[in-house]
Amino acid sequence: MNPLRHTALTAAFLLATPASAAGLLGTSGAVSTSAFCQQYRCELDEQWGRTWTYRLRVAGSQLLEVERESSEPGSRITAVSLHSANEDVNADLDRSTFAAVQQMAMGFVSNTGRLDPCYALDGSNYRVLATSPDERTARIYCDWDPAYTRFVIEADRNYLTRTAPSAVTLTGGPTKLNVWSFRSCKSAVGVNTYLQSGQAARCDLVIETKGAQSAVVRAEFQYEIEYVQNGQYVKKLLPEKELWLPGRTPGALDPRVTQQGRTVTANISLAVKSVPGRQVTSLNTIAKLTFANGAVKTAYEPLLVR
Repeated sequence: MNPLRHTALTAAFLLATPASAAGLLGTSGAVSTSAFCQQYRCELDEQWGRTWTYRLRVAGSQLLEVERESSEPGSRITAVSLHSANEDVNADLDRSTFAAVQQMAMGFVSNTGRLDPCYALDGSNYRVLATSPDERTARIYCDWDPAYTRFVIEADRNYLTRTAPSAVTLTGGPTKLNVWSFRSCKSAVGVNTYLQSGQAARCDLVIETKGAQSAVVRAEFQYEIEYVQNGQYVKKLLPEKELWLPGRTPGALDPRVTQQGRTVTANISLAVKSVPGRQVTSLNTIAKLTFANGAVKTAYEPLLVR
């Protein structure tokens, strides 16, 4: 399809959409059957952990990424982002597509400005495009890595907490992991929500369970690294595994696990070495928890590296 014609069609689509239309951010709604995916012909490319990645089968090289609170398709959406391949940048197409993404996520378009400053980022920081455009949205921002420029809509954590399902819906059935996320990373340079390349940090992965309540009796951690080197994107599973057992005294770099009711906090030591010519974009944690009642559940959580 001609990109200019596609832009015009997108503008018409947005003008025809009622301003009061409810967005999917913070809800358990289905993305694949949304008006956006019907227009952009979304095709599921990968689902890993709590992240769903869709390829947009229209002109340009773009991906739609949807994060939910857990790996269950019916869990609530916590972030929606458009990824534009740096090797095939079309600023006008990105602008129109991101407007449609905002309409899908929030029910309205908050940011209509040009996105050119986002392509000039060097990967060490990000650019905020809007802050708290409504009560359920924390911010809209863009960041960059050697493979993609990302345009992200992030749900407000306080809104998600305030509107969380009632306890009644969480107590029945077998033990499962409900929601999880990295809350903070503490290093010599301060406290962040991401991992600073070249800086060792201890990060808290907080996991909420549902169903039958049971104590964690074993936790195993394995890691996966994503980076770009010589123009090639690489995702590599690291072979080493770390083990936590209750009652065992942990070493300085060993994982530590605490539990209060349904909240399990894994405090893990993470670090990414700075290697010339390599841009690390994410360090992903695979946490396998064994409970006293025999349930074994896995949480997969990416952590942004800057």
